[in-house]
Amino acid sequence: MRRLVLVRHGESRWNAQARVQGQRCAGLSAVGHAQARVTASALASAYPEAVLVTSDLQRTAETVAPLELELRRTARHDPVLRERSFGAWEGQLRTEIAQGDTARWDRWLAGEDLIAEVGGESADQLADRVVPALAGLLDATAPGGVTIAVSHGGTIHHGVHRWLGLTAGTLGGVANTSVTEIVAWDGTVEGLVGNLDGGGRVVLDRWNEVAHLPVELRTAWRPKVSSEARPPQEVPTVGR
Repeated sequence: MRRLVLVRHGESRWNAQARVQGQRCAGLSAVGHAQARVTASALASAYPEAVLVTSDLQRTAETVAPLELELRRTARHDPVLRERSFGAWEGQLRTEIAQGDTARWDRWLAGEDLIAEVGGESADQLADRVVPALAGLLDATAPGGVTIAVSHGGTIHHGVHRWLGLTAGTLGGVANTSVTEIVAWDGTVEGLVGNLDGGGRVVLDRWNEVAHLPVELRTAWRPKVSSEARPPQEVPTVGR
């Protein structure tokens, strides 16, 4: 059996501000750093021999840092595990987009995948990039071994849904420092990328698990911002 543990980064400063991140980054908030420390302790206890890999963005590097200290090993940085690009929307408050790009924002809230229109990646493009990388990580994991990959909400969400042949949204969202696990029960994932409808006996062992976090450190999706909302006068650095 091989196990791939997918961890979303801790709450970032831009998460706390309700700002669109994509592949831009301002690092973790105070809450995010606390989440990372607690998550590191739980994962180090459960998987002391795990191989570590992370996206190359600042918020994932800061999330994996406590785990690197716990396990006394360094994570490999892989840019393929980056979050989806959100093009021209990156760096903007959601309220700013709702006011400045109202028609597109309303279509986005209605569920239309239009990020390519603003210069970013479509959900299909993201999944095309991510699924081979995730399958490769599981394939490279030694029999009986574990690989922990610290990545992003969109990367995990769309990657796992495509990998398992599920419609996006079926499993719900991906919370900060939540844990999702994929298991290859037959000890190999040969041919998995070309056979995502059950081939390779890949099993979703758990999804969006946050039981390791105390209640006060659990963060989830923020409420949707409608086009009628006004941008805030002040935006705190750390929310909640």
